[in-house]
Amino acid sequence: MQTFHLDAISQDRQTHSQPYHEFLRARDMSAGLYHLQPGNHDAQGAHQEDLLFYVIRGHATLQVDDDRIAVQAGSIVHVPAKALARFSEVTAALDVLVVFAPAESVPTVETRRSV
Repeated sequence: MQTFHLDAISQDRQTHSQPYHEFLRARDMSAGLYHLQPGNHDAQGAHQEDLLFYVIRGHATLQVDDDRIAVQAGSIVHVPAKALARFSEVTAALDVLVVFAPAESVPTVETRRSV
């Protein structure tokens, strides 16, 4: 078992000065915190893995292939593998818990094992 605290994960993300900070990596899944400020460009492309987005705070539009939906704190969205998913129209600072299944094929930062 591993436990994490959102405040510590957010602080780690800020320390690394990257929009995405992976904090968990296991054989069948990985998870990270994604942050965008209003006006920031979301450079995500399609991922080889299924994604689950849980919006912790903020407001934005999420485009998944040809569909566009408004998301805000509390929104949970499943994105199938290989679908293009991108946030736009970020009107309030956006923090999103991102879960990859299986684990993201190319980790973007060091994995944090516990907080």
